[in-house]
Amino acid sequence: MIVSDLDGTLLNEESVISDETARVLVEAASQGVTVVAATGRSIHSALDLLRPVGVVSWALCSNGATKFHLAEERLVSNRLIPSSVVDAFLDRVRAQYSEIGLAWETESALQWDEFYQTHRDNLIPRPKRQEGRIAPFPTDSDLVKLLITHPQKSHDEWLADLTPIVDSEMTASTSGTDFVEITHSSATKGQAVADLCEDLGIHAREVVAFGDQMNDLDMLKWAGRGYAMENASAEVKAVASHMAPHHAEHGVAQIVTSLLETR
Repeated sequence: MIVSDLDGTLLNEESVISDETARVLVEAASQGVTVVAATGRSIHSALDLLRPVGVVSWALCSNGATKFHLAEERLVSNRLIPSSVVDAFLDRVRAQYSEIGLAWETESALQWDEFYQTHRDNLIPRPKRQEGRIAPFPTDSDLVKLLITHPQKSHDEWLADLTPIVDSEMTASTSGTDFVEITHSSATKGQAVADLCEDLGIHAREVVAFGDQMNDLDMLKWAGRGYAMENASAEVKAVASHMAPHHAEHGVAQIVTSLLETR
């Protein structure tokens, strides 16, 4: 199995899978390798990036909370955070921080509030605001994922602040952007990959994983070969067993090509 993160890893600087990388993945699949994507992105943005390649069998989205069978175009499962747990957590956050921005993924949509939109626009100016997705927070809905921004804090600072007040039924991570990502405690990339491999009869030693950020850590540790991209954070490089070239240099494709040549 090849399992790869998307942003900063499998995707190039234009946030797409390059023709070179797609060609290598097709070759790997032709040799019987299962190709899997594991991403913090929701299925609402990940699937359109993966479908054109044609050989990505599985998408583990929202940091492992969602399992989608791409080959069959079928949602297999979601690991949801109970609404009561989310509401109690947000009460604790709001007791300490006044202006937070929220985005949330339910089983049917990805939406956000006005503060989240403003924080993101200030960080990454866009020619047109996506007003259609701004909505009231759903206090009675179980969530696939919760995203939280703070206007003055970096993602590392924000993660350190929020981790101590996260409920035991939740886990917090970051993919290197300005928000902290909250999912169910059982929804991590490493756990999702391990579960999928158990279902498919694939051993950890047969898995090659690629990543660049904190939400990739347990996946890289679990895989037989865990590759940190050259552009990865220092924490990821410290735990990875192997290194891959920069994502802008088709790093995943380079490593996969060399591995296929030695099979």
